[in-house]
Amino acid sequence: MDIDSKNKSDNKAKSVEKVNFFANLFSSLFKSSNPEAEKKRKLRNISKALSKSKYHAYYKPSSNEVMPPFAKLLYDIYKVISPAQVFFKSAPNPDLLKRRLIDYSLSEHQVELLEILDEQKIFELARKTPYRQLEKNIEEQLQIFLNEFDGERINKAENLNKAFTLFKDFCEFDYYVLLRKFDSSIQEFQFNGTPHFEKIADNYVMEDIKDFIDVAYAITDETVVWEDLFAMFKETQGKEFVSAGVWRKIVAKVRSIQVSQTFEMMIQLSSQDPNYQTQLKYSYNSLIEPYIEKIQNEVRQALSKVSHQQKEDKTNSICIQIFGTATPNSLSSYVPGFNAVLEKKDLSRLEYTEPLNYLKTFILEHVKREIREYYDVVVIRGQWDATLSAPMSNAYQELIKASDDITKFDEDFSEEGQIGMKIKTLLPKTAHDHGAENIINRVIYDCNETAKDFILSSTQNLIVIGKTLKQLIEDYSLQKPVIVANWRELEKYIETPMKEFSIGIYKKIYLFVQLMQQYIGQ
Repeated sequence: MDIDSKNKSDNKAKSVEKVNFFANLFSSLFKSSNPEAEKKRKLRNISKALSKSKYHAYYKPSSNEVMPPFAKLLYDIYKVISPAQVFFKSAPNPDLLKRRLIDYSLSEHQVELLEILDEQKIFELARKTPYRQLEKNIEEQLQIFLNEFDGERINKAENLNKAFTLFKDFCEFDYYVLLRKFDSSIQEFQFNGTPHFEKIADNYVMEDIKDFIDVAYAITDETVVWEDLFAMFKETQGKEFVSAGVWRKIVAKVRSIQVSQTFEMMIQLSSQDPNYQTQLKYSYNSLIEPYIEKIQNEVRQALSKVSHQQKEDKTNSICIQIFGTATPNSLSSYVPGFNAVLEKKDLSRLEYTEPLNYLKTFILEHVKREIREYYDVVVIRGQWDATLSAPMSNAYQELIKASDDITKFDEDFSEEGQIGMKIKTLLPKTAHDHGAENIINRVIYDCNETAKDFILSSTQNLIVIGKTLKQLIEDYSLQKPVIVANWRELEKYIETPMKEFSIGIYKKIYLFVQLMQQYIGQ
């Protein structure tokens, strides 16, 4: 910039500053220093502006009264939207209306996929499809379903939801109650006669007018595509409730009133607050995002139910094969029922009550019986290399020790036991002491780890016994055994034939390991 240009710019800036200075000075000279006088001046100006509005007949400032033409406006709207109001009032479930919006927004392919993703259908497929394959197939179909919600489909659905929400809120406004303030003889949804509206004091209805503004001004949103909404009504309900042409006239009327600020001026004059401005409060929630989350949750919950049911069926089947009952019971305190008081307080829960109970029962009924008998005969009396028998011997001894440890662990959860008493003492304090909650949760966590360790180590020991047992069964079948030299001598100590006895034990160990894998996933 050259010097002349810079001087011109500086002179221009100084000139603007002078103009602003004199304008402010002029304003301060003529502006009233009395706030009350200034307020009255503004209210007079508002009253003059209202008198020039094409909707001036709605309000009489001199007497602070709302006039019959305003009631006539509401009555005309009420008459037109009443079929829609009846429909919304009679709808048994508002969520069902939202679901219709979603269904209308889905593609034909998505509708087909929903049949596959239905919980009942998933359970039907589970009867003839392995769970892993079922889970894979359902997840693939779910992803295809979700992928069809592209940007265009989502935008159209959300715009439809916006139109529906604004339309519904406008139609559900309680026109009848407000109109009865102008004519107490008016009947709900009766439009045969001609109502005789009276003028009424503004303070009697001004809050109602504010509520009406909230729903009325919302429908003037120019981004709303009303045609899609009325097309949806016609397709899903067989009628539009309000004809599209009449609705456009209502929107245009409300927009005209909004632009004129007639309602705002009425409120300003009624409240004697010239600075009052309408704050629009309408809102609507997303339609598709919660629906997508809901579908995902429902599908995965269905798969979880299938998994849980299949796990429960398998567990019951294995328990019956091993124990002769689906509900073997050997523990008295470390049981599922202990969790009831913890869950009421929203505390951590005991996670391994069932498998630890199964483990204790298995040790009592099989380890300390058939396996002990086999151990006493084959390991103690058998003639075989100690380095080969040591793993099985160690595993057996560990299981016997685990049985005693589990018994002690179970006793600790009794009312007189160390853990049971501690939790019983701390539970009442949890209502006002987070420290008590933390202590209980930490105790439960440690107990879960202890129970899990019992299960893992005992299962591993049973696997060791099972593997050795399998080698011994194969060795027994050889014409010239290479592991145990005196099989024939050992047979006299067992009533059941050795091979049959060994295979029976092996099968029970195999089944029990499968049972534990249901809980520890090894």
